[in-house]
Amino acid sequence: MVSSNVPANCNDSDYGSDFSDGEADIVNSLLESLHAVRAATESPAPVLASPSDAPVLEVVPAALDPSPALPDAYLAKSSYSLRKRAHGPYPTRSWHRTPPELVQLPDLSRSPPGLHGEFTSRQTQAEVDAQPENPEQLAARSPLERFRSFPRKPLTVTDLSSGAWCELQYAYVLTRLPGGRKTRTAAMRGGSAVHQKLEDQVHTAVRVSVARKEEAFALRMWNVIQGLRTLRDTGMTREFEVWGTIDGQLVNGAIDELSFACPVDEVEPLTGDARSPAPVDRSGKKQTPISKYLGSHHRQVYLLDAKTRGSTKLPTGAALRPTKIQLFLYHRMLCEMAAGKLDLPAVMARYGLEAEVRFSDTFMAQIGSLHDDIFDDADSDSDGSEAPEDRQDARPSLDATPALAPPLSIATDFIKYRCLSQLVPLLLEEISLTFPQGASNVADLLCVQYRHREDGRVVGSTTFMADTGALDNYIAKNMQWWHGRREPEGVPIEETYKCGYCEFAETCQWRMDKEKEIYDRKRAKATDRTGKQ
Repeated sequence: MVSSNVPANCNDSDYGSDFSDGEADIVNSLLESLHAVRAATESPAPVLASPSDAPVLEVVPAALDPSPALPDAYLAKSSYSLRKRAHGPYPTRSWHRTPPELVQLPDLSRSPPGLHGEFTSRQTQAEVDAQPENPEQLAARSPLERFRSFPRKPLTVTDLSSGAWCELQYAYVLTRLPGGRKTRTAAMRGGSAVHQKLEDQVHTAVRVSVARKEEAFALRMWNVIQGLRTLRDTGMTREFEVWGTIDGQLVNGAIDELSFACPVDEVEPLTGDARSPAPVDRSGKKQTPISKYLGSHHRQVYLLDAKTRGSTKLPTGAALRPTKIQLFLYHRMLCEMAAGKLDLPAVMARYGLEAEVRFSDTFMAQIGSLHDDIFDDADSDSDGSEAPEDRQDARPSLDATPALAPPLSIATDFIKYRCLSQLVPLLLEEISLTFPQGASNVADLLCVQYRHREDGRVVGSTTFMADTGALDNYIAKNMQWWHGRREPEGVPIEETYKCGYCEFAETCQWRMDKEKEIYDRKRAKATDRTGKQ
């Protein structure tokens, strides 16, 4: 800090001064001008400083700049359209018209307008969010409010179907494990590897960097579009994302497989052909599926869920219940989409997306580069000189690159659309083309296919019909817990074998209560026998 009117060569100072004689004169003149400015604001007559005494300065507070500086890390991760301040001096701005000779310095004793309050409110909100909630506050909030309300992700099919195995276990997962996710086990990693191999049979992954959440969701929408096209062209697609409304809540999930082939007649291996061979009759001749004789309007789409197991024994009874609920949910959500009931604007609003925000040039350049880098000969292929490949007979394997939904179509089609709102009509059109008769094109026959976790071979399958009533009853009860209207329930006594697979078994209060209940019951019976004797 430099006091006013203190000569630079003052011998009374023990430390001397960092200013030379000339610099000290300038500093003193600036300080005198500052006093003159303050006097001018208090009196109607402005006090002008001599140009020879001080240089002309104009200082504009940072808060007045329409493009406030943001951290470099934020700018690097985001491509939001920001009006950046141009290099060089600030643009001239006059809040009070004064002669150019007037030296105006900001009053640093007061924060610039709109700056201090804004940052204070953000900091306070961050501090509030960071503060742990007390047990009373947590008890007052439902699981839906705590874990699946905006800005958190919406409900998933896994969220709703997990309660069919053990509702209390899933409550523990949400409240006790980091991120509300189950602990990854070797069995889960093996299952993920099998699912990835199956998906790689029909889809080629292309990495695209995104700068904003609208671009990430655009890729998800485009994958749905490509999945619908792949289904129409080849008869099968995998990892098909769906959205739907269950009990007034948006629910999201991904169906393992959609196919025009009835799962009862065909079983498809993990390696080799991704599509199943035609069934063979007793004479050894290949039979033509009846779907070949039906037009596209009459074809039905079958849902299949792939599960992995460490043994060849298939689950039954209560062990099969979660998978049934899962497929029931997928079936209902796909029927809603096929019937044109998917409210995409509402879906985007739930994710906090702005449908009219244009995709960044960097994002579009990446999409365009798929054409330049991968398909340089696209022009020669599209001029009609070569017959296009018959996609209906394409049989991609794990060792071959599938000719399904080539990146060329991504590049040439996607670059036409510059925001989410422009993609919506295209997605709805593709859904209509795939399901021309709406929900009638979705088969009620559902299939679970079991594969061995080690090598991916098919060990069996289970089929059942969609059951609307059973799903409604389950959802009605399960959503009572999600809405906080009751406590989560554990498994009944006859299903306690599930506790052997649970990581919370040792600390499960439900299990402790059931053990005490059984002990008390046995003790009461023993007491009755003793009394009778």
